[in-house]
Amino acid sequence: MRYVTLFLVSCYMLMDPAFGQNKQLIYGLDEVPQNLMLNPGGVVEGRAFFGVPLLSGIHVNGGSSGFSLFDLAASDGKLPAERISGLIRDLSEKDFITMTQQLEIISVGWRKNDKTFYTAGIYQEFDFITYFPKDWATLAWYGNADYLNYPFKFDHISARADLLSVFHFGINKKIDRKWTVGGRLKLYNSILAGSSLNNRGSFTTRLSDGDSQNIYAQDLNKANVSIQTSGLSRFEGNVTSSDLLSAGLFGGDLGLGIDVGATYQYDDAWRFSGSILDIGAIVHASDVKTYQASGDYILEGIELDFPALSQGQNAPPYYAIFENEIEAAVPIDTLYSAYTQWRPVKMNLAASYGFGPTAPGSVACNCSGKGDAYQLESEVGVQFYAIKRPKAIQTALSLFYVRRLLRNLTLKSTWTMDALSWTNLGLVAVSDLGPINVYLAADHLLTYSNLAKARGASIQFGINVKLERR
Repeated sequence: MRYVTLFLVSCYMLMDPAFGQNKQLIYGLDEVPQNLMLNPGGVVEGRAFFGVPLLSGIHVNGGSSGFSLFDLAASDGKLPAERISGLIRDLSEKDFITMTQQLEIISVGWRKNDKTFYTAGIYQEFDFITYFPKDWATLAWYGNADYLNYPFKFDHISARADLLSVFHFGINKKIDRKWTVGGRLKLYNSILAGSSLNNRGSFTTRLSDGDSQNIYAQDLNKANVSIQTSGLSRFEGNVTSSDLLSAGLFGGDLGLGIDVGATYQYDDAWRFSGSILDIGAIVHASDVKTYQASGDYILEGIELDFPALSQGQNAPPYYAIFENEIEAAVPIDTLYSAYTQWRPVKMNLAASYGFGPTAPGSVACNCSGKGDAYQLESEVGVQFYAIKRPKAIQTALSLFYVRRLLRNLTLKSTWTMDALSWTNLGLVAVSDLGPINVYLAADHLLTYSNLAKARGASIQFGINVKLERR
């Protein structure tokens, strides 16, 4: 049990900072072509663009809702065991770490006519989330002597990981001077997937019904725990680059999804937009293995007192007896049937107000309300983001300010409040050097002077070639 506890805590230590999927810095920023990946109904004025392969969209973004490395390593005289005890006490089963990494492989966009713009491409994504298994960390660290009649719940175990490639094609349509709408069709190709979700049941230690007060009973009540995997055999043995390329190009399990979005330009100043992304699912049918354990079990007549590891005790020799009996009573089955898993749906909503003179280089004209709106020099606004996760919907609220300084330089700053931090300051710079479009974004800037205190870190980078209208 000592190793279990150290593993649970080490996962949080090593994965902080981790990653999430919110891209508030480039959402709604017309100067960045990748804005259309966040809202297929965004505003686009150019004739065409194409991303530099493997460099047009690089994104890692992160955070831990529970703690930072500084919380574990602060020089306040506490011993490591005290810190681990405090961590287990303070974290809840809703605390999480999440990692997301995205890499655009191919990205292109081209205009059919004044009203219609097409996009297409391929990107690779890795997405991971795990919740803190508070009950099981408590049992492993403190033992069960002080937790008689307490049900240690299996639903505290919840994690999911996906490695996939995505092929997409989108249409952006300008309805009139106010409305722009868009949609995108996605073909998911799952390379590797694993999850342990919707676990049920509990484990309880209680006094036995017998006469002796020193005899305990262990109840495994309606346990149903499973781990679903797909694609694991692809990474067994010597994995070559050709193997990975083959798996990434329709070599995995397939699924379909859609993105939808719209922008409403009320007047020259006010703009409203929204999008819903990844409405879809993947059918895992090849190389599928599900490990499942379910059932009930009661063990009486043995005093099973897990050691209080924080006091340095060793595991009792009779633990192996209990473990063997549990495995015999509740066997682990391996299933090979296909299963379907929904993608984590994401939503963006934003409202902004532009002010100041016309932005440098803007060619839009309102023409007494008959033409396109002006692009103004400054813009302030608010954005709401949400993503569906296994245990809850995670949300973020961002305030932002955009300043178009020069014809070829745009800055956007954001202040984001979410489960990771209420003081997340971000900044993105976009520059057009002739047809070359470059953007660099980062957030959690206030913690960069001491990354050990950071509950998050983020960077986005891309290089595109943009062709303006003739």
